Amino acid sequence: MVRLFLLLSVCYTTLLTAQNDYSVANIPEDLLDNANAVIRYESMFVEFDAINSMTLKGKKVVTVFNKKGLGAVSHSVGYDESSSVKDIGAIVYDSQGKEIKKYKKRDFTDLSATGSSLYTDNRVMTIDHTIASYPFTFEFFFELDSSSTVLFPAWDPSPIYRVSTQYSVYTLENPRRIPITVRKFNLDEFGVRMEESPARHFYEIRNLKAIDREHLSPDYTEFTPVVKLAPTQFELAGKRGNVTNWRDFGIWQKSTLLSGRDKLPKETIRKVTELVQHIEDPKEKARIIYNYMQEKTRYISVQVGIGGWQPSTASEVDRLGYGDCKGLTNYTQALLKSQGIESLYTIVDAGEDGKDIDEEFVALQGNHVILTVPFEDETVFLECTSQQLPFNFIGTHTDDRNVILITDEGGVLTRTHVYSPDDNIKHLTAELKMDASFGIAGDLQIESGGLVYGERFSLEQQSSDDIKLIYKSIWGHLNDLKLSDINFNNDKREVRFRENMRIETDNYVSKAGSRILVNPNIFKRIEDIPTIETDRTQPFEIRRGSTQRDTIRLQLPENYKLESLFDPIEISNEFGSYKATVVHSEDNQLLYVRELRLNSGRFPKDRYNDYVKFIKTLLRNDRSKIVLVPG
Repeated sequence: MVRLFLLLSVCYTTLLTAQNDYSVANIPEDLLDNANAVIRYESMFVEFDAINSMTLKGKKVVTVFNKKGLGAVSHSVGYDESSSVKDIGAIVYDSQGKEIKKYKKRDFTDLSATGSSLYTDNRVMTIDHTIASYPFTFEFFFELDSSSTVLFPAWDPSPIYRVSTQYSVYTLENPRRIPITVRKFNLDEFGVRMEESPARHFYEIRNLKAIDREHLSPDYTEFTPVVKLAPTQFELAGKRGNVTNWRDFGIWQKSTLLSGRDKLPKETIRKVTELVQHIEDPKEKARIIYNYMQEKTRYISVQVGIGGWQPSTASEVDRLGYGDCKGLTNYTQALLKSQGIESLYTIVDAGEDGKDIDEEFVALQGNHVILTVPFEDETVFLECTSQQLPFNFIGTHTDDRNVILITDEGGVLTRTHVYSPDDNIKHLTAELKMDASFGIAGDLQIESGGLVYGERFSLEQQSSDDIKLIYKSIWGHLNDLKLSDINFNNDKREVRFRENMRIETDNYVSKAGSRILVNPNIFKRIEDIPTIETDRTQPFEIRRGSTQRDTIRLQLPENYKLESLFDPIEISNEFGSYKATVVHSEDNQLLYVRELRLNSGRFPKDRYNDYVKFIKTLLRNDRSKIVLVPG
C-alpha cells in the first residue's frame, strides 16, 4: 500500500511559481497568529496527458518558526518502477529571505520507501537538512513522470494544525477530457476560487489562517478545504482500468489484482484438511485455519507487484512463511477456500484514527487489507498480519469504519465491528488490608475485554522488569509500590485478559489532626482532563466508549474506627454514567464499588463545556474520602 501513501504525500510536496522575497517580515500579521509555520506559496500542477501518462510538478515554500512547524516542510518524493523523478531540489533561506543553502538532485539520497521491507519496488528521494536556527524558510520542488495514473494528488491547503497558508493553488490539465471523479469539502466556506471543466480543474486559496486542534474534534475534512480527484480511466503498472462505481471497482480489483493468486500446494491443502476433518462447525474450522496461518507465517512489508497493490501469491507466502497485509490476507483466504469457506478480501483505512472509506469517492483508498468471513450468525473480521490477535478481534486498528469488500459481483461497502461500552470493559477487584502504619497490601486482579483487551494483552510479551515499570507508571501516586506474584491469563477464545498480582504500598493516607483521611478509590486516576473552551468551533466525538468497574475490599486497621463516609454517588447524562458507593461492615471492612461508563457518540460544540464539567465532576468524586479516628 506504500504507493498510495507516496501519491498522497505528493499533495504536500506541491508546485510553487516564482516569488522573489521570502523575508519573514512580508508575512501578513494575521497569518502569524497561533502559527508554528506558514506555507508561503504552494502549487501542484498535474498534466494528465493520457490514460498511461501524467506529469506532476510540485513546489512548496514554508517558513518555519519552531520545531513544531517542521511537519509542514516537504523534502522528499516517492516513485516506483512505473515513474521517474525528472528533477528535484531545495533551497534554504534565512529570516531575511537570503539564500543560505541550495540542494541539487545529486544531493538527495535515494532510499527504499520503507525500511522494514524485505524487498520493495518503491523508492523515495529525500534530503536531510540540518537546522541552524529559527525562523528559516525551506523551498522544495520536483518533477515526476508516471505511467501509472490510478490516483492524483489531493489538494489540501491546510494539512497541519497550527500552520497558516498564504497562497495555495492546484491545477489539473486534462486535454483528452478523460472523465474525472471529484470530491470537494468546504470550498465555499473558505472563499476558494475554482474553475472546473472537462479539460481543466483549478483551485486557489489565499490567506488561510492557522487552525488549532480542538480536543476530540472530528476529521479535518469536515472543517477545512479539501479536494480529492481521480480518473475513471487509468493505468496501474501496465494494467488498464475503467471505474465509475464501486461495482466496477471491485470487479477491476478482483480481475486485475487478485485473480489466479490463490493456488496452494497440494501438501498444504492436505495438512489443513487433516486439521479440520473432524470439525463440523464452519466457524470453528475458520478459527483453526486462522491459528494455523498465525503459527506458520510472520508479517513483513513487501511492496512489489502492481504498484504495491497486488498481493504475493498464496503459494509464495506458503513457501516463504511471510508476507505483507495483502499477501497474508490472500493466503488466509486461499486456506479457507480450500475447505469450502467463503471469505472476502477487504480494503480499509487502518490506524487508531483511521477514517471511513469515502463512499462518494470511487477510487483507490485505504492503506491496509483484512479478511471478512460471513457466517450465518455473524460476520467475522480477521487481522492476518498479527501472530497474537485472537480470532475475530481487530482492535482499534480497523474497528468501526466503512470498508470495501471485493466480491465476485464487485465492490461492496460494509462496516467493521463496533465495540460498545459494554464490550470495552476493565474490571479491577482487590482484597486489601491496611496496617497500623497505613500501608496497604493484598491481591489484585484486572480483567479486560473488548478494545481494552487490545491495550493490555501485549503485557505478557514484556520482560518482568518492564512489566513492573509499566504498573508503577500507571500507579505512580502510590508510595513505594512493590509488586510480586505477577501472572497473566490470556483467554483468546473469550477475548479476555486477566492480570493477577500482589501489591504493597506505604502510607496510603492523609492526616487532619488526629483524623485519618482515606480515599477508597485506590487505583483509578483520571488523567485526560479537558479544559473549558470559550470559543469552541467544532463538534466533538467520543469515538470509543468504555466501562470501568472497581470492586475493592479494604480491611481497616484494628486500632481505628470509622467516623464518616460519603453518601452514594450517582451521575448520568448523555456522556455516560458514574456510580460510587462505600459500605462499612461490622468487621471493620470497607467495600468500595465504582463504575464509570463513557458513551461513544458525536455531540454539538455547545455541549463541549458540559462534557468538561462532567469529567471534572467525576474527578472530584474520585477524590471523595472517608474519615478514620483512633478507637
